[in-house]
Amino acid sequence: MRSAILWRVVIATIAASGSAAALTAQSSTSGVVLDAKARVQEDLAVLASPRLEGRSAGTPGADTAANFIARRFWELGLRAAFRTSECDANGDCRPSYLQAFRSPDYVTTNIGAIVPGTDSSLRDRFVAVTAHYDHIGRMNGGQGDPTPPNTIHPGADDNASGTTAMLELARRFSEHPLKRSVIILAFGAEEFGLVGSRVLVENPPFDLHEIDVVLNLDMVGRLRKNRLAIFGAEGKLKGILEGANTDPSFSLLMKAKSSGRSDDFPFSSHQIPALHFTTGDHVDYHRASDTVDRVNMPGLVRVIDYVERVARLVDR
Repeated sequence: MRSAILWRVVIATIAASGSAAALTAQSSTSGVVLDAKARVQEDLAVLASPRLEGRSAGTPGADTAANFIARRFWELGLRAAFRTSECDANGDCRPSYLQAFRSPDYVTTNIGAIVPGTDSSLRDRFVAVTAHYDHIGRMNGGQGDPTPPNTIHPGADDNASGTTAMLELARRFSEHPLKRSVIILAFGAEEFGLVGSRVLVENPPFDLHEIDVVLNLDMVGRLRKNRLAIFGAEGKLKGILEGANTDPSFSLLMKAKSSGRSDDFPFSSHQIPALHFTTGDHVDYHRASDTVDRVNMPGLVRVIDYVERVARLVDR
């Protein structure tokens, strides 16, 4: 994380660019009902497209990705999680999917939507489903990255996979809601030090302690040897994770504490129960070779199915 980064929240609307509209058009299959694997593959291809140039915070590619995610929320009819500074005489401010923020080096945004719960006694409690949508763009990946300067790093697993999983879960919960409300959050600038999730925690749309659990998806597209790692698995959550691991089950690697490397960490630092699901690091981490063709698509869908089961067990 850059220690010099200072942020302040600004509520703004980032207008959809022509490229965002084109990508949305490409990603919509009119009149065709897609299964989960096809939907996931379609969204992943958009988010990891070279046209987004690796989605580094503050670049047109990241803005296009943010617009794509907000468009998906709008298509699902989800309620906006944030408010703009445009308010009427009664103090009612315009809803927005965007929570924009800036540093000296960039302006970017979080994107958030809410699926209201069905139980009036639990509707003010939340399950949070989160993922960061940014990547490193054209920056060098460090640690001996062999690619020439200015090479696009598409970030298919990191973290188009988690963002795609988040969007699929948003669709499922919109069709079959929980008793609790679900807040869906896509974070910007994670690669600069978990900045987007820190901004959200410092400027939440409601009391953070109304969140019963955070389900954070970061690098979930490279399932190997059936292993799924979960950080933050302690107490009652460990039992829920084991109970959701039905056939075909994963070989779960559960750690009690956060790794500190993903967007679950700002929540757990504020004593909010938070889980980080990941299929782990690999040789393509922060490399130009982290491409869509290397994502284990059936494995990604299995992770999505599992996280959905976890959420529904939390909701019992």
